[in-house]
Amino acid sequence: MDSLVVLVPNWAGLSPDMQAETGAKYASFIQLGGAPLYKRIISQYRSDDHSVRMVFLLSPDAPELDIDPAERLSIEAVRLNESGSIGETVLAGITRITPGDVVVVHMADTLLDVEEMPLGDAVYVQSRSDLYRWTSVTVDAAGTVKITNDRQEVEPCGPRLVCVGLFSFRDGKRLATELLRAVELSSPKREPFFVALESYSAIRPMGLRAAKRWLDCGHVDGYYESRLSYQNVRHFNSLSYDALRGRVTKKSRNTDDFRKQVRWFKQVPDEVAPFLPRVFDSSDGDDPFITMELLSIPTLSDLFVNQRLNLGAWNDVVRSVSCIQSYFAGKAVRSSLAPQLAQAVYFDKTQSRLAEFTAQLPATKHYFVYRGAERWSIDRVQRTLASFVERSGLLNIKELTPIHGDFCFSNLLYDPKVRLIKMIDPRGEFGVPGVFGDRRYDLAKLAHSYAGGYDFVVSDVFSVEVNSQGALHVGLRSCDYHTRVRSIFDAVLLPEAELRGQVYALQALLFLSMLPLHVDMPKRQLAILTIGLQLYAKSWDGGTDG
Repeated sequence: MDSLVVLVPNWAGLSPDMQAETGAKYASFIQLGGAPLYKRIISQYRSDDHSVRMVFLLSPDAPELDIDPAERLSIEAVRLNESGSIGETVLAGITRITPGDVVVVHMADTLLDVEEMPLGDAVYVQSRSDLYRWTSVTVDAAGTVKITNDRQEVEPCGPRLVCVGLFSFRDGKRLATELLRAVELSSPKREPFFVALESYSAIRPMGLRAAKRWLDCGHVDGYYESRLSYQNVRHFNSLSYDALRGRVTKKSRNTDDFRKQVRWFKQVPDEVAPFLPRVFDSSDGDDPFITMELLSIPTLSDLFVNQRLNLGAWNDVVRSVSCIQSYFAGKAVRSSLAPQLAQAVYFDKTQSRLAEFTAQLPATKHYFVYRGAERWSIDRVQRTLASFVERSGLLNIKELTPIHGDFCFSNLLYDPKVRLIKMIDPRGEFGVPGVFGDRRYDLAKLAHSYAGGYDFVVSDVFSVEVNSQGALHVGLRSCDYHTRVRSIFDAVLLPEAELRGQVYALQALLFLSMLPLHVDMPKRQLAILTIGLQLYAKSWDGGTDG
């Protein structure tokens, strides 16, 4: 069995523009698809066929790595007080190798799709024309690597092979020798790592291996393209990206539900057009799709979970949300069908989804949370749901308004420069297809993000446990910042106690009814179940407190 030591150098910080865009100081901690980049890198090296040790080489002020105790790999963080180059950083990590180890150097801003574990002596490459950002490379017939230029900024030229940030060395000790020599003789004009790469290849021939997919998070445009590739979409949805025209096309295997989303964009009131991305093309036919502009602005989920907005700026966010809700409210219509639709969504759908979930995972019928001395389980929810819906006033509805239908932080993009929200991924139905529904439903979707912890769950920054008796416990990485954001939203959007109580009761049902939709993420399902039961029990007691 081959033994690999994967070195991830990340001593140097990101450029100021990247820090402003990502909210991270170091590449390893950029959030991508709900998880920091270092977790994405770790996932590439899980293997049953190879022994893998990973070493992240970090600056003293870099955050701690959050490693799952169940992670099968050996992972450590080494903090360097000083480093003047990639070569120096990698050299510090070389001390962790033992004779016979294969050394892999994986740059911290890089994700790759390679066909097999990076063994042997190889430089991973891709053909690119924008050479002002990349280090181009050649190899001769003898396997000697030559760095042909380092980031040509001015002279135009055709496509060349460039290094994508992944290097494999069969002889770790030889690499250490060459790195030490290169660092000692370093020149300000050349990166010692590439000097060592050339001298290593003169002794041990290297090959160039093509990377099928290369996600670069070291530049702003590459980061946004990478972020799109790792969108935290449901397992039945897909996105494709047209880089040249700045467009994104969404499709779904759930064609019936997705068709309603496409139609929502055609039916929504014109007044909310400023809060929507521009739609270029769409079809609600046999193969529905929607093509719209790619918006390179963060989601409220990212800004909230990672505390990327000053607290005061959340007042601007809420004002934009309130503006959208006001436009929707201006189109309200009285409807005798409203209570029936509420019954279908709040009672019938919740019961159906709970039955579907327990069919998926029968053991969960016996899981519970405590509210005081009382136990609350799925079975108890199913037995009390009719009373819960009635006593919470969820059927007390006389009018319908246009709604988004999935008005949560992950579907709300926010541009802090102009203080404007853009909505994506609407639901397109409330009991029946269309844009009309219960405005409290949108408010509950919003609350399950800012108050319920949903975005911590889908960002995988939580812990969940079930003990031998079936008692559930969830831990969310929230802090006073998030509590204060919640206060801002509640004060503006839910100032009345009756409305707040109804919205928080709906929030509990949202968590419970979404359970089967996360079948591809069992750990998240347990967290969602725990939160849903806790909120249900709290609302049953008449509480909306934290």
